Amino acid sequence: MMMKLKLFTFTVVAAAFGLAGLVSQAAADTIYGGSYAPEGLRFPAEIELLADTPYYAAADTYNTNPEGTFGPQTVHVLETESAWSIGEATWKIETMFGPRWIRPKPWEIEIAPPKRITLLEETPLYRSRNTKNSAVTALSPQEVEVTDAEKQWFYTNDPNSKAWIKVHTSWLGDLWALIPVKQIGTVHNVQRKAYYSNLPSKSELGAAMGIGQQQMEWAKPIEGDFEILHEFSTIYDRTFEVQTDQGKVWTRDKGVTILPTDEQLKIVRETPLFSTAFGTFTKENAVLTNETVTVFEKIVEPLWVGRGPYSVWHNSPWYHVRSSKGTGWVNKLVGDPESALPVHWKMAIKDPKELYRYPDMPFNNTTLLLRNQTMEATEAWNPPNGGSMWLKVQVDNRTGWIPYWNNGQDGMWDEDSQTIAHAANAGMNVFGTVITAQDSLQFFTGERIGYIDKDQSYLSLKQLAQRLHYEIRTTSGKDEVTLTKGDYAFDLQANQSSAVVHWKAGKGRKVLLEKPVVLNEDGWYLNLKDVLALFGVTQGFAEKDYSILESNYTVREADTHITVNNGRLELQAFVDDWISREDYKAGKMPPLQLTILEDGADGGAGHHTEIKGIVNQQDQSSAVTLFSLTTSRPLSVGTHQVDAVLRIGERIIWSKSIKIAAK
Repeated sequence: MMMKLKLFTFTVVAAAFGLAGLVSQAAADTIYGGSYAPEGLRFPAEIELLADTPYYAAADTYNTNPEGTFGPQTVHVLETESAWSIGEATWKIETMFGPRWIRPKPWEIEIAPPKRITLLEETPLYRSRNTKNSAVTALSPQEVEVTDAEKQWFYTNDPNSKAWIKVHTSWLGDLWALIPVKQIGTVHNVQRKAYYSNLPSKSELGAAMGIGQQQMEWAKPIEGDFEILHEFSTIYDRTFEVQTDQGKVWTRDKGVTILPTDEQLKIVRETPLFSTAFGTFTKENAVLTNETVTVFEKIVEPLWVGRGPYSVWHNSPWYHVRSSKGTGWVNKLVGDPESALPVHWKMAIKDPKELYRYPDMPFNNTTLLLRNQTMEATEAWNPPNGGSMWLKVQVDNRTGWIPYWNNGQDGMWDEDSQTIAHAANAGMNVFGTVITAQDSLQFFTGERIGYIDKDQSYLSLKQLAQRLHYEIRTTSGKDEVTLTKGDYAFDLQANQSSAVVHWKAGKGRKVLLEKPVVLNEDGWYLNLKDVLALFGVTQGFAEKDYSILESNYTVREADTHITVNNGRLELQAFVDDWISREDYKAGKMPPLQLTILEDGADGGAGHHTEIKGIVNQQDQSSAVTLFSLTTSRPLSVGTHQVDAVLRIGERIIWSKSIKIAAK
């Protein structure tokens, strides 16, 4: 049962829906999404609930039944969504039960008018809320006291719509003004420092808000670090008064906030010290390494720096520091990144790549384009914004960084292992969503694809072959069937609990099955666990239903001289794939495995196989895109014929026969 409550003390916080927009260093203060703390009229500090308002235990549970209902009352706001003034918004409420969420419609809330507003242009005043009567007087742009407002003065689908606001005059008493909602605003004090790259040399408040014919002067744009004195805010927008060297100007650009601080920062690796953190990179004042600096200012919002249309060092602060080599700005991701992983690889570059001084930071005066060259890679690093991996390389007596991406041309070898192949994810096939209907398995269309017997699921080989693109062939007069896809094939026999898998029509390898193969009047059927193994597929679950997912890979063979060391054969393969950081931490990996077989056997307990992601030390990257597969097994003294096999489940995607002597 829902309860209607009157709360005596609680706070409201908006749930964070959407992404806050990135602000360039010269952009207007456009607010795209996210949640914000109260600030002027733009984000109100109080709202009044006008109707019974359901509340929920979490921000994303609006499709569930509410826990209860709050009655009409005034609540205090800690944060709200940016779109609250034009549509439904989410508010988080702290109650005696703990945090709760509400989502009232705009017409179900009321906001008290501000106590004072600033008129931006000459404004007529009336005795009543009726423009058919003549205006009593008019006020020039100025700040006035507000005594009343029409109900829900703030709510409109058109920012150009007007609302009636009652203001106080010292000579005629209280009179009504009809003001565009987007111009109803207040001025309050702001004390913060910000960088501006392009301020007008002259601009009044009305001009900054685009009112009438008021103009801004741009003859000599102003750049620098300045104090922001005041902020004018409406329910839609904000404008700032900035104290420059040439006087005060108003602008809708909030600038890049420079925060005061007092902290120590350890610089471990080579990090340039710049005179400014803004604009394109210029030659540094000095290079810092292995010292602790004092930070007295910092910038924590993303900046557009370097080259390209996106912010390069997203979520990486800039620090204004005092160091042994002077005062300047540093960014711990502008330089050799501390979290880079040491590697010992060889690269053969065919696709043209530019050599950078640091990740995403080019050399100042020279450009070296690499192509058809072999070089040593000593470090690998994944940027936090999820872009290309970077490799630190040594080439032509120079050291720098190159971006790495899988293009099917470049070669890469791990010089501490014996790299035998390089696999790359080439996409995925989806068998479709399987749903359970009593003892039948079917698609959403109702098409039958299998059945359930004694809690075991069996799927049709015919359906699997059609949707996963296998050729299916039966032997006349025998209860046998063969499924083939490319160089991979497997043989099944009715009522048998084993299969034989093949690569390029070579000698088969026997594989034990979970359940016997079924052949009945409807065709061939295979137990679900055996489907996953023989077809090399995985399941993607959605509650009780699931999809069959087939990952496909292309494989390039590496030209490596293979040897046996200390009685063990060790091999390695690189894998290009994409796993989110969250899934990787949860143990999710590409489904590949690398094995070494001799006469179809892997060597038993002495065989070892492992897959690891190439991740940063103290990793904060958004995804893992490169993996290393390793495998090893003992080999006795003598000559051996072995097969290096890449597979998913029992499905072979690549195999290489190797003749090798163990000494």
